[in-house]
Amino acid sequence: MPFTSEQSEEIRKQLLEKIDKLPNENKEETKEYIEKLDEEQLEEFLKQNKIQISGRESDQSVQEKPIFESIARNDLPSYKIAENKNAVAILEINPLSKAHSLIIPKEKTTIEKIPRAVFSLAQKIAKKIKTNFKPKDIKIETFSFQDYPAINIIPIYKNVPLKKEKVKEEDLKELQKKLETKKLFSGRKTSKKSPSKNLPEISFRIP
Repeated sequence: MPFTSEQSEEIRKQLLEKIDKLPNENKEETKEYIEKLDEEQLEEFLKQNKIQISGRESDQSVQEKPIFESIARNDLPSYKIAENKNAVAILEINPLSKAHSLIIPKEKTTIEKIPRAVFSLAQKIAKKIKTNFKPKDIKIETFSFQDYPAINIIPIYKNVPLKKEKVKEEDLKELQKKLETKKLFSGRKTSKKSPSKNLPEISFRIP
């Protein structure tokens, strides 16, 4: 039996409260994602993430599954722009700057053990962002959310401060078209050559 609007709001409220308690700087983007879900999407979200609801009243409780894991497994919708055998690249829906992207490993690991192919994809996306949008610089850094690692690719533009903002769906789709890489996943081994001098260096940051 589908959730009523009141039940959906209660479940959404509990999810947001749980996420708000997490000591991670990326929790706002997750909250934003959940807030945008309608009743049907919220129910599908709970189902896909195996979030268990005990009862349909105000005492509902949930058990979370990492959002990034769901995105990497295509269980949740995202604005995917590239993929290889080890990772997917998506647009950040609440970006700090234009073309802000995330690289998510397909398998859960630790920041220290992120595969080489994941960083390779990060460099390719950074290069494409530089080609298409001409930022002054690009900041690439690792982080972890819900114990699931990912890589931030944040373009830095001259005289434009970094500020998290909502982006319209049509704007995200337009960015997706410009950055989408076709047939990126070839199954070939990644090169061990050093990154191009024109690409930003990757810096590690453990929250």
